[in-house]
Amino acid sequence: MPGQSSTEVKCVKCKHVYDAEVIDHIDLSEDHDLLKNLRTGKANRVQCPKCRKVEYLNRSIVINFEPENLIVMYDPAARKKAVRENHMREYESVIGFNETLEEIGSETEFKIVTKIEKLKDMISGYVKAHG
Repeated sequence: MPGQSSTEVKCVKCKHVYDAEVIDHIDLSEDHDLLKNLRTGKANRVQCPKCRKVEYLNRSIVINFEPENLIVMYDPAARKKAVRENHMREYESVIGFNETLEEIGSETEFKIVTKIEKLKDMISGYVKAHG
């Protein structure tokens, strides 16, 4: 099951503010039903309850490419070096939390992807290798 959280969204059409469930983390070995949405960049689809306007939120998603020991952060806004460096520091902070996480982190590759085309290629390769 994907990791989700609630976020506040302001409708681009009617300006109504509402809460929506969004995906923060996906494990491809468990969340096969989300592959299509990831490939199209539509993983965080929300709909305004007032005017019914559909939007796709431009936010980061962490994707676990298990069993490949690869974690990818897809963040279209991370094109600037400072943003990517901040994501890397956050990742290192998490894996440095304890000895177990340090061991997992040393065996896991972490990448930051900013372009949907690159993510699509990675997912296609994953599907070919793991069905």
